[in-house]
Amino acid sequence: MKLKLCFLLWLCPFFGGYAQDNKLGVVSDIVGSGGSGEIKIGDRVPEVLIGGVSGWNGAGKGLVSLPLSAFRGKLLILDFWATWCSPCVAMIPKMEALQEEFKDRVQFLPVAYQSFKVVDDFYGKLRLQQGKQGLGPDRGFSLPMVTGDTVLVKLFPHQTLPHYVWIGPDGVLKAVTGMEAVSREHIKALLEGDVLDVKMKRDEQMRYDTGKPLFFEGSDWGDGFFRSQLSGYITDIGRGIYKDVEVQSGAGVRRITGRNLTMPELFRLAYKKGKKETVLEDGLGAELEPHLAGTDFLDWLRQGRAYCFELMVEEGFSNRAYALMQGQLRGFFPDVEVGLETRKVNALALVRTSAMDKIRTSGGQPAVALDRFGARLTSCLLSVFIERLQLPLQGIPLPVIDQTGYKGMVDLELTANMSSIEELNKALARYDLRFVEKTASVEMLVIRKRFKKI
Repeated sequence: MKLKLCFLLWLCPFFGGYAQDNKLGVVSDIVGSGGSGEIKIGDRVPEVLIGGVSGWNGAGKGLVSLPLSAFRGKLLILDFWATWCSPCVAMIPKMEALQEEFKDRVQFLPVAYQSFKVVDDFYGKLRLQQGKQGLGPDRGFSLPMVTGDTVLVKLFPHQTLPHYVWIGPDGVLKAVTGMEAVSREHIKALLEGDVLDVKMKRDEQMRYDTGKPLFFEGSDWGDGFFRSQLSGYITDIGRGIYKDVEVQSGAGVRRITGRNLTMPELFRLAYKKGKKETVLEDGLGAELEPHLAGTDFLDWLRQGRAYCFELMVEEGFSNRAYALMQGQLRGFFPDVEVGLETRKVNALALVRTSAMDKIRTSGGQPAVALDRFGARLTSCLLSVFIERLQLPLQGIPLPVIDQTGYKGMVDLELTANMSSIEELNKALARYDLRFVEKTASVEMLVIRKRFKKI
C-alpha cells in the first residue's frame, strides 16, 4: 500500500527526527524547580556536553564537543533552526550583526538537528548567492554552530522554528522566545540585569500522527460516500494541512484535513487559492486576519479563531472532494458569502518574450525540485512551476500567475535566488520567459458578510 502525503505547514513546524540516543550528555535526569523535568525561567541550566560544534575559537570546520559551561560569563542565545525554515534563514544576518555589535558579551549559537554536511552545503550555496548579490563570494559566517544535535533539543523541547533560548551569564534560563524578541533592546536589557519583558514562547507538544485521520477511524462507511466534521481549536496537533489519496483496508479514500486553521484558510484550502488571491470584504480582513505574528498569533488562534476540519470521501467520489468541502464549509459558516469572482488586479505574470519554443520537454519521468537556490522541472506543466513559486515569492504582495499560454510539458533548470524577481528573470531569460507586473483578470476568492448592518 502506498501513502502519498502533501503536508503544508506554517510557522516552520519542527519534525522531531531524533532517533539517536544521547551519548554526549546525560539529560534524562534533568529536573527543574518544579520537579517535573521541565527547566523553567529562573532555573539554573544543568551542565551537558554538546557535540557537533564547529567554528568555535578558530576550530574551523572541525567538529568538537564542548560543555555548556564553556559559554559561561556571556549571554548565550541558542537559535534552534533548520535549512528549510525560511524565517530561520532570514534571521542569520540579523544575528551576525548583533554578534558583531555585542562581541564577547553575547554568544549566538545556531543549533540544527541536520547533519554538518547538509548545513555546510547550505551555507556554501548561501555564500555563493550572496556573492552574486554584491556581498562578496568570500563573506564568511562568523557564528559557531551545532549540527546533528540530540542533546540541546532534549533540554529545550519545541515544535516550531525558529526557537530561541536565552541563558544568562550566570547559567540561569532567562527566556524562551520567538524571533520577534531577538533585538538590540532586549539584549541590552538582559545584560543590564533587567527582566526580559516579552511574551514567552509556549510550544504545544505534537501528539498527533499526521498520516492518520483526525476524526474518523475504520472503514465502515455504511450507505454514505463521504464524511466530514468541524471542530474548534485542538491542542497538541499543530497547524497544517493534509490532502491526498490514501489507501485504507483495500479501499481508496480521499482525505482532506485542516488543523487549527482560520476560517479564510479553510476556504482557501477548499477553493485551492492562496492568500494573495483572496479578497476579504466588509471589514473581515481586520477581523479574521489581524497583523499578528509568533506567540501573539497563536494566542489569538486559541481564542475561538481556529478550526479543525476533515473530509473523507470514497474513491469513486474523490474527484468531487473539493466541491463537497466547499459546500460543507458554506453550511458550517452561514454568516458569510463565499465564491469565485474574476477581477482586474495587479499581478506578477509569467510571459513569453519570443515565439521560439525553448521550454518543450525532452521527455522523461515528471519531476520537480525547487528550493531557495534554484529549480529543476522535467516533463511538468508551467502551472506546477507557478504553484511551487508561491512559497519563495510569498513576500511579494501580488498574485503570481501564468500568462504564457503554453499548454505543453516543459523542462526548466534555473540557478537563482528564487525569492528575487530580478535574479529569477535573469535565469529565465535563456528560455525567453520573464515575470512582469501587469493588470490582469484573475479569478479571486471573495469572502463577504451575508448579513450586513443597515
